[in-house]
Amino acid sequence: MKTGLRLLSILLLIVTTFNTINAQSNEKLSKKEAKVIEEQADINYEDKNYLDALDQFTQLYNYKPDDLYYKLMMGICMTYDPIQKAKSIDIIEQVKLVNPEYNLVNFYLGRAYAVNYEFDKATGFFNTFLSRATNEDEDQKLLSLQMIENCRNAKEILADTIVENVVENLSNKVNSEFGEYVPVISADESVMIYTYRGDKSVGADDVKGAVGSDRYKEDVFITYKKDGEWTEPKSIGENINTKEHDAAIALSVDGQTLFIYKTDGGGDIYVSYLSGEDWSRPRPVKGEVNKKDSWEGSCSLAADGKTLYFASDRDGGLGGRDIYKAELLEDETWGNVQNLGSNINTVYNDDAPFMHPDDKTLYFSSQGHTSVGGYDVFSSTKDENGIFGTPVNLGYPINTIDDNRYFVLAANGKTGYYSADGKTSKGGQDIYKITTGKIGKPVMALLKGIVYFDDTPTSAKLIMYENSENDIEGSFNSNSETGKYTMALSVGTHKVKVQLETGEVLVDSVSLDKIEGYVVLEKDFKFYSDKDAIVQNDPTLEDILNAELGIKPVDTVVKEDLTTGKVFALNGIEYDFDKSTLRSVSKKELDNLVAILKENKGVKVEISSHTDASRNVAMATSILKRKGLEYSKTAHDEMSKKYNARLSQRRANSVVNYLINKGISKSRLVAKGYGEESPIATNDTDAGKQKNRRTEFKILEGKK
Repeated sequence: MKTGLRLLSILLLIVTTFNTINAQSNEKLSKKEAKVIEEQADINYEDKNYLDALDQFTQLYNYKPDDLYYKLMMGICMTYDPIQKAKSIDIIEQVKLVNPEYNLVNFYLGRAYAVNYEFDKATGFFNTFLSRATNEDEDQKLLSLQMIENCRNAKEILADTIVENVVENLSNKVNSEFGEYVPVISADESVMIYTYRGDKSVGADDVKGAVGSDRYKEDVFITYKKDGEWTEPKSIGENINTKEHDAAIALSVDGQTLFIYKTDGGGDIYVSYLSGEDWSRPRPVKGEVNKKDSWEGSCSLAADGKTLYFASDRDGGLGGRDIYKAELLEDETWGNVQNLGSNINTVYNDDAPFMHPDDKTLYFSSQGHTSVGGYDVFSSTKDENGIFGTPVNLGYPINTIDDNRYFVLAANGKTGYYSADGKTSKGGQDIYKITTGKIGKPVMALLKGIVYFDDTPTSAKLIMYENSENDIEGSFNSNSETGKYTMALSVGTHKVKVQLETGEVLVDSVSLDKIEGYVVLEKDFKFYSDKDAIVQNDPTLEDILNAELGIKPVDTVVKEDLTTGKVFALNGIEYDFDKSTLRSVSKKELDNLVAILKENKGVKVEISSHTDASRNVAMATSILKRKGLEYSKTAHDEMSKKYNARLSQRRANSVVNYLINKGISKSRLVAKGYGEESPIATNDTDAGKQKNRRTEFKILEGKK
């Protein structure tokens, strides 16, 4: 690049020799000082430190106003300054007027018109440049073709302003005259961590005479939302911030795991964990994410903590930077790295992935697809097979002709944040708040609360699973000082196991099949030295969800219609895997039934237990072997059916025994195990099996 600048300087000087020789020096600089500044300006331009370069070329232009090289370089740098880019057109037009044969001026004029939203004129100058370009202009030819496509996209997309989406500069507390970018938030939007680059950075005292942010090192800052406003940001601490580049790039759903970018090697991803209020010293992520001699500089952790999406410029990609995913392996390292493919990645740069807590919607920034200029924000939805669909441009005003990157969206889908530079920027990149009106709303639940031991917040491990503890969906931790936890739940049935370091366990469950949008479930889990105090963990998650959805609990529904033959589901009745022992989470629902039966003494009920048609191969084989029978599929299936029938009968008996122990007469209760014989849904899907595994009560003799 520097060689090209010097050739440009020579060409312009040849054309304007007379003017340059007779130019008046207005700025009081010596020739030696001017030479030093020019060398610094060339280096800053080459390193893309455009604002510092603009300041230096402006000094040189004021020193020699008739020097076309200084004028052109000042005009080019202005196209990167949100405040002065409107002036760039006139400056570069003046250069073209003096030297109309210099073809590169057409390229730079095209860029100047493009960043000022005059797309037809920009396209005209790019085409003029292309018609006269030589083999030496290969880089600019490729950029011209890309920007012509950007202009075409911009005319279409910017013509349709999505007024429902409102973009505003975040706040004076967060944004300054220096750079603030890459905002990352917890799912509940209670904390924001971002990258800062300015005079508050570690080592800033060693930087002299900087105009913009580029000569400072990146640091990580943190702010909290209090009463709807962001608090005064502060450095996240010396464990993370050093005299080198330290940038925040991703935060887990619960706000307990932070991913950091450091410039080691080609640039790598590190991870830090929150303990109380202190973040651990970052360590490189283990496994195959970071690759020697390549750049890995942005990422996002899926809500379940099992998938890491990241950007890399490693060999084998489709373009410059591509987006990949890695899986968390059993040894706690990241492996099975896969490129997300041509639906997501282009021949240009694709960067800044963010997987929403709904675990379906991927947001990312791209210079390709239908970008209107620089990086635009796109969304893509993952189908049930894990394949991402065609990306959708989020449109104007979210996307502009400037770079729009590092988009994140709160779990509720109502508020997003990203970094951009534009006319409303206070200095370089700023963080912007997006109030969404036309972005797909998530269908999910956010489960949050505090874990206590003897009324004191405590650390705990929270495991989310489906049918058995072998079907783990995700593992999380509550904060060791605040006890706070946050989990994202998708549609379906989930069980949550809360376990203290001392081994005590609580289990709760919730079915989200009936939700149609975003809901928040708030529940504190309380452990006590006195085991009898465990009742304070009521209500159940299912009760909380029903209250959120306005669904009446079982006891208030059935009191109105206890006629003979009516069948009611008993939600939240749980057993240990392959056992008939009732779990503590079942007792709230059964206590509701006790209250109903005590209030309606003439009612007699059948307690029925049902299973799905799953086959316990190991169990059936063992029984057949003990009986001296040969294995066959028919014998195996028959044995499994019999086993499920016996299991369901034992489970129905356990419910009846609980009711008897609560004072309900045995003569009013009938236990019946139906096994797999009475399905209400298909057994071919997990959701269907979950519906078939149920406990019900049927009115045998109704209310008199």
